[in-house]
Amino acid sequence: MLLKMKISLQILLVGHFIIEVFVFGSLCEVIGEGVDDSVRSDDNISDPIMESLSNSYLNSSLLNDSIEITSTGNDSITNDTTISNATLIKKFTCLLDDTPPEGNSTFQIVNGTTLLSVLKQNQNITSRTQPATCQIVVFFASWCPFSIQAAPHLNALPRGFPMLSFYAIDAYTYNSLSTMQGVMAIPSFFLFHNGKAAARYNETEYKVDLFSSFITRYTGIQPIGILNRTTADYQGPLPTNVLEQTDQWLILAWIVLLLSMVYWFTRSNLFWTLMENIRNTWREAEAQHQHID
Repeated sequence: MLLKMKISLQILLVGHFIIEVFVFGSLCEVIGEGVDDSVRSDDNISDPIMESLSNSYLNSSLLNDSIEITSTGNDSITNDTTISNATLIKKFTCLLDDTPPEGNSTFQIVNGTTLLSVLKQNQNITSRTQPATCQIVVFFASWCPFSIQAAPHLNALPRGFPMLSFYAIDAYTYNSLSTMQGVMAIPSFFLFHNGKAAARYNETEYKVDLFSSFITRYTGIQPIGILNRTTADYQGPLPTNVLEQTDQWLILAWIVLLLSMVYWFTRSNLFWTLMENIRNTWREAEAQHQHID
């Protein structure tokens, strides 16, 4: 009886498999042909909505508003990708004096209070195309080797843009202000328009010509003359040598870490095992000393 049931079950399974192969295979062929026909038929059909969107995009002012990029010196970012992306950038209109100040402008190293007073906003200005005050702000640290590497190039930059204001602030000393501005790494080079961070320098190289191209790309302001580093740029105002200083917060962090390790060690089984061994050894030593006496 069991043998007959096994044979009948095997026959049913084989029949079901054969039906699936022929029926499902034919259905797949029909569905595949239907999909191919629909794809081929859609190749020659244009969507009027997509056409209107593409035409409006091609005719938009965003693509027509091109920005001219000039290179001063060895500009390593002048490539096809950068130029094509730069044509999509709308410039920020900076409010400039008709008569730039005489002499070479320079970076002003300020504190947090002074910087906040400088970055005042005009509530009547709501667009990047409206003329507003523009500032260049650099967040640096005197112990950061990357800040030291960029310092000579930054010190040379204001000579080419005397119509702009340049400020530098110690990001470590005024860390609350750095956090408020979203500074994630130092040095950080910002363009402010109407007291708001408008653009951030994101290149991996710190060179004066790249900084100059960044300003021109977002403001349209061309540098005056050719920017070259001089021996005076290695004297300041931004420090060009690493200044070693004691980090009190780091020392405090190490003290807290060591105290925490000691506390958790005293709560472990290993600590109490060691204490018990010390007690037993002490008792044995006392007993042996009394026996000798």
